[in-house]
Amino acid sequence: MKRLAMLLLLLLAVSLFSLDPYFTEENVNSFISELEENGFVVQQGMLYSWDLLDLFSKHLIPSCYGNNASNPYLAYFLPPAPGQTVPNTLPFTFRLREDEAIIFIGWTPPEVTYFSYVTFVMYKYLPGQSKPQRVLASVGDTLNVTRIKTGESILPETEGTVFNAPTMIISTPDRNMDVLMRAAAAEVGFTQSLINTEPIPSSMLKLGLEKDCDELLTVIRLALFKNPEDVAYAKDPPLIVDGKLTVNPPYSHNYRGWVLRVTPTKPIEPDPFPTPSMIPRDTGDYSELDLKPTMDRLEEAIIREYSNLKADALRTQRAVEISYMAIQNVTDVLGDSRDTIYIWTDPFLVGNDPDDFAIVFGPVHSLTGKSIYSNFTIYTNDLVKDLLPVESRILYGFASVQSEHSAESKLGLIGSAERFLPDDPNAKYFYVWKVARSNPDNEDYCLVIPEPTSERVTYNNLIIAFRAYVNPKTGVGPSYEEVLMDKVIHFTPNK
Repeated sequence: MKRLAMLLLLLLAVSLFSLDPYFTEENVNSFISELEENGFVVQQGMLYSWDLLDLFSKHLIPSCYGNNASNPYLAYFLPPAPGQTVPNTLPFTFRLREDEAIIFIGWTPPEVTYFSYVTFVMYKYLPGQSKPQRVLASVGDTLNVTRIKTGESILPETEGTVFNAPTMIISTPDRNMDVLMRAAAAEVGFTQSLINTEPIPSSMLKLGLEKDCDELLTVIRLALFKNPEDVAYAKDPPLIVDGKLTVNPPYSHNYRGWVLRVTPTKPIEPDPFPTPSMIPRDTGDYSELDLKPTMDRLEEAIIREYSNLKADALRTQRAVEISYMAIQNVTDVLGDSRDTIYIWTDPFLVGNDPDDFAIVFGPVHSLTGKSIYSNFTIYTNDLVKDLLPVESRILYGFASVQSEHSAESKLGLIGSAERFLPDDPNAKYFYVWKVARSNPDNEDYCLVIPEPTSERVTYNNLIIAFRAYVNPKTGVGPSYEEVLMDKVIHFTPNK
């Protein structure tokens, strides 16, 4: 270990005088050659769009996993490890040896409100069971927009930001492997200050290539592109055409960068990373809760506005448990991230009667300082009928309203509550939206439930979920105890 550390320090000193933050085919190939010359097998993977509705519609996955509506995802696609004989369950899941590393070399997204990179435990295998259990729990804090290490942005319009910026992410269970990867990067002149390490906690997982070993998944989340044309960054051709996968090993890199699977051919001294310490969510700032009297008055005003209808206040509660609890209990947490809170309602039905609708209201967490953006999303909670008697819920987020639209646009959360509390200065911190099957009066702040776009999807049994991404004071999601919970009232004809 001391020899590895000395090697890294020496190469760091040399590389300070010959830095190239721009990744090219030539210097990435030099990095690959450097690794191969030092006894590693390097295989290329790919960063590809993870279109959950498309995958669900084509029967590759049994659920949409509670996706954040209108916000795209990307995922690593990796070849099997050398010597791996057990197939992975899905084309984007992978098994990992305790001495391997997965490396992303590329560029961060164009300007967005939020992005993050994180690895999940997708599946765990319980003793005596042939089928894996879905967990979808993150293995630690993300590398997100507030704390990822990057070089200088390569485009003038995002100069001085972490967007369109070169970055390198080493995901590995082993500290010695991390040292060796950084040393190879230094040898070819990659800037050390843009390299990130994502520790994979082997003590929490069952790593290896055997059938009963965990399957992992690495996902990039993106939210709210500043320039609409930049959405193309997250678009790829369909993964399945005519029932066949269009993306298979051997992979090649794409315009987002390179994904490499690095496997040693000879033993390295093991030095597993400990389970990472999580960034605390708590700040000790409970000031958002001081707005509860305003929220109570807002609820009263909403019920008064629709006093001719029956009002049913839906219970809202935390949607998923903590990741490390889920990994231990083998509980499905639907791709949780510590960058946000997850709160949702009990299921409910909305009919076609114009007097059957839901009113969604709560604080705009980005205005109270508890997040950089927040939203609510409508999900179908219907059972997947073609899988019965096996029970799976669609959990497709098909529409959402975001905090990032201006008040003037009348498309976002901001500015939608003052009509209920016109004389309350605190009303500006709140939103009120209607969710209905139709909008015959062309009301503002009304989200109309659309017709499904997939034969496999129905929008009958609904859930509304709430997220608040990244407290700017901590760089992770706000504390559940420090936020006011959003609410939903279901109104129906008073018969």
